[in-house]
Amino acid sequence: MNPLQTNMLNALVGAAVALSALGAAVPARADAFAQSILVIDNLRLRHANGTSLTAGDFAQLTESSVAHAGAQFNGVFANDVQAGRADIAQQGVGAAARAENDFAPFARPAFEDAGYSSADQNMAGAMIAGADGGGALLQLRADASLTGAGAAMANSGLVGATTFTFELGADEFMTISFDALAFTQAFLTDSDGAAIGASAHLAWSISVRDLSTGATVFTFQPEQLNAMGNVSRSGGLTGATTYDPGWQSFAATTGLLTGGDTYQVTIAQSTFASALQSQPMAEPGTLSGIGAGLLAMAALSRRRRRARPPA
Repeated sequence: MNPLQTNMLNALVGAAVALSALGAAVPARADAFAQSILVIDNLRLRHANGTSLTAGDFAQLTESSVAHAGAQFNGVFANDVQAGRADIAQQGVGAAARAENDFAPFARPAFEDAGYSSADQNMAGAMIAGADGGGALLQLRADASLTGAGAAMANSGLVGATTFTFELGADEFMTISFDALAFTQAFLTDSDGAAIGASAHLAWSISVRDLSTGATVFTFQPEQLNAMGNVSRSGGLTGATTYDPGWQSFAATTGLLTGGDTYQVTIAQSTFASALQSQPMAEPGTLSGIGAGLLAMAALSRRRRRARPPA
């Protein structure tokens, strides 16, 4: 075998040994986690002077809502949609790390060996005093955790929103007031070459539409419960990005609503969490197989060289 062939064989053996060692190493682990929580408490409709609106202040009042909780993990889905004020059972795929109706943030990022996604929602009380004592409670959460290649996504919200169709008995400025707890977090560990990402966001809004004209006459969408809660991590940006302003109080007052006209109040809210990871490089088992193949080729080349009769 000439020097060039010898060098090529040595390089082949070196590459095979290196690939086999890489395949035998502990597989790289990259964790991605996201959580999104929104709690609206003591949500009330009030007179401009601050006293609560009661059923007697309305010449007409009807309510409808559709609530939703859904989760998806690598193509497996769990969903529940219910009409009316509802406590929806937690929807999850994988080993969800939260109990039913637990809307407290994780103290720190948590992972399961196989990953999971889960969503939960609870609605109780009423915005109109006298219907259910006054003061509505709306709770939502979505979590996604991933420890290997794949995708985990979860979302919860008021699909189609909650609507009140009403007619006031007299001209009125109406005030909406509530307390809110918003929490979002995206977390990544060292990706070690994997393409990973995590994101979480939430949204809340209320609007009033004049049904006789079709015009929206009032909208309230505080940025503390919308844009400010959008967090994400991707690529090599390890660690956590967290939005945690604590409890906040909000209030907003409509323009003059005319007694006898028909209006519709729409409340929409949602939480969303996602975790994604791809492994573009060959898996360790694949690399090990390639290394073993190269070693076999090198050994066969040596045997053939030794078996060749002298010239």
